[in-house]
Amino acid sequence: LIFSCFLQIVIAQSPSPNATTTPLACHPFGECEPCPPDARNEPFCQPFGNRRLMHCSPSRAYPSREPMPSYYPYPTSTPSSSPIHGETPAWQSCGRIPAQERADFYEFLACNVFFCAVALSVALLRSRALEARQARRVAARIGLVRGGGVDSR
Repeated sequence: LIFSCFLQIVIAQSPSPNATTTPLACHPFGECEPCPPDARNEPFCQPFGNRRLMHCSPSRAYPSREPMPSYYPYPTSTPSSSPIHGETPAWQSCGRIPAQERADFYEFLACNVFFCAVALSVALLRSRALEARQARRVAARIGLVRGGGVDSR
């Protein structure tokens, strides 16, 4: 009984001799876009969290198209309203989106400028307070107390 179970598993996993696999040719369809939160762990969303829609069809349909590299930052095709019969939509992992990276950089830069301004203003106020305290101490040592209410005549 155990041997027949193993035999069935081996037969199911081996390719059928009369089954033909047609290679698919895929071409990009649109721009890279951020993956939705529920698909972040999928392989096509790794490593940068972006994906691009691909249309795959049997290799005879697009013999002259060369695949674009995944880091290509510009759209390679415009979406058409009617899909070609026999195409299968798929997702491809793609690199960083330049516009999104630029926006993230400027956000980072703005946060750093804000933190720098806050730190400089705190340091300036602290140094002024320390100078005033030191001036009061020096005035008290040499006897120049302001507003003491004592008339010196």
